[in-house]
Amino acid sequence: MNLVEVVNNSNCVYLLPIGDTHFGSINSEIEKVKGFINWAKKEKAYIFLMGDIFDVATIDSKTSPFQQSMTLNEAIELACEIFEPVKEQIIGGIVGNHEIRLTKYAGFDIMQNFCKILDIKYCGYSAVIRFRTGHKKRKSGLVSPRVEYIFYAHHTTGGGNTVGGKLNRIEKLRQIFEGADCYLGGHNHFEGMGKIVVAYLSKSGNGRGRINYRKIYFVDTGSFLGYDGSYAEERMLMPATTGCPRIRMNGHQKDLHVSQ
Repeated sequence: MNLVEVVNNSNCVYLLPIGDTHFGSINSEIEKVKGFINWAKKEKAYIFLMGDIFDVATIDSKTSPFQQSMTLNEAIELACEIFEPVKEQIIGGIVGNHEIRLTKYAGFDIMQNFCKILDIKYCGYSAVIRFRTGHKKRKSGLVSPRVEYIFYAHHTTGGGNTVGGKLNRIEKLRQIFEGADCYLGGHNHFEGMGKIVVAYLSKSGNGRGRINYRKIYFVDTGSFLGYDGSYAEERMLMPATTGCPRIRMNGHQKDLHVSQ
């Protein structure tokens, strides 16, 4: 688990959790990935890589290496070409189960290598991401952030054949890290969001207690793998829209918005 710290004094900050692009697969929707990258560049949005950027098909994997559109070397070159123009906006990346295949077989972490090439923070299996946004002026004239947002990101494991089953995998992340405003998970190739409200006790300066409420978001971050002719179609898994959510953080007051 690694910590990523971001300070941005803007009053509107975006995060794109991009994952499951599966570069190398014949079903990877490369042009759609480029579309999201262009949007991120225009809006100056931050990007976090959610794993399975590379398909990494092997002889023993469920996806066949004979159904790949390019070699692994070509997939790395493609990923560098796509993400290099926005590498300053990429705050980190985690590994996915497809990339772990190569680590198990040969001890080579392709995601770690890719992050090193573009000088991106590599976070291993999971990351805590802390955003401090907005601004307020103090009497000294100094400017400090106004609002804090905490994310916990993991590629996740397992699956689910229903919407609820998929989001349950994301909700389980709360058992690993407590206190996040938003939990991010990939792997399911599903783009969805669940939200709950929880009560907590806070204490004021005079020691008196007060009951407050806060929202917690559980976000499945989607994929860029098309359905027709894919492993999902072969295994009777349901089709899913491709893309990733856009997460907006308000710098005036605590207000997180997820659009899909």
